[in-house]
Amino acid sequence: MKQIMIVLALGAAFAACGVAGVDIDADDQPLAATDEIIGGVSYSGLPAIGALFVNGAPYCTGTLVGPRKVLTAAHCVRGVTAASMEFRIGPNAFQPRYVVGVAKLKAHPHFNPTTITNDIAYVTLKTDAPATPMTLLAGMDTTWVGTPLLFVGYGVTNGHTQTGVGKKRAVTIPITEVGDTQFRYEAPGKNSCNGDSGGPALFRDPTAGYLIAGVTSYGDVGCTVYGVDTRVDAYVSFVGAAAAGPSDPCRGETFGGRCKNGTLIWCENHEVMTLDCNADGATCGWDPSGGYYNCF
Repeated sequence: MKQIMIVLALGAAFAACGVAGVDIDADDQPLAATDEIIGGVSYSGLPAIGALFVNGAPYCTGTLVGPRKVLTAAHCVRGVTAASMEFRIGPNAFQPRYVVGVAKLKAHPHFNPTTITNDIAYVTLKTDAPATPMTLLAGMDTTWVGTPLLFVGYGVTNGHTQTGVGKKRAVTIPITEVGDTQFRYEAPGKNSCNGDSGGPALFRDPTAGYLIAGVTSYGDVGCTVYGVDTRVDAYVSFVGAAAAGPSDPCRGETFGGRCKNGTLIWCENHEVMTLDCNADGATCGWDPSGGYYNCF
């Protein structure tokens, strides 16, 4: 069953203002694993990722991709006004290091709330945000299955009790399926959840740093099985932000290759290659004569 990941308004307003003298552009490391996104850790790095509040209450997550442009999900701007929304930066959205007002909301023109497709949007801020914008991933295909991504958000830590909202958290989950405009992820005890909507799934490139690969869209009720993200590379022109490809097109895969569930995966001519050994009635394994993995 599909469920849009969105935090319901808490009904309480929280006043906040910027704090002078705080270096909010420092790339801090994850803290102790005491608070979870779902199975993750508290996180104080990547200040370009902030919380979107509506009428003073936590609502969604967004990522700065321009001085005044915040990338998020389309369902996060549906039915709300720019005047009611603000972008909060800091590890704790209830005690933000900086707050920026919102001037405009722009959902993808073909967003479908029934099928939850084209679930991507951007928010235009009233002033420049005091953080360095992040870059979009320029391309993705089915060879990205198995690639681990870092998911960051301000959502709840428990999908059933709906508790823990408002604190920045991160978790690493591998991609399990790639579609034309979305990708799916699932791992035992790990997931994104309500309030993480609009937040980024990040690929860590050894040269370019973190690149935004996806925008959190929806998942199962309770946030215990799977999640689905919108692929940002399919919407680069709509977002109108900088995009880059990975400096290593094979993302760590080698010519020697490896086996995963009967599939041979290797890098050749700077491209990730896959071969389903099972489909040919073969078995994937190490070939000592060649010094690489192969189908037998």
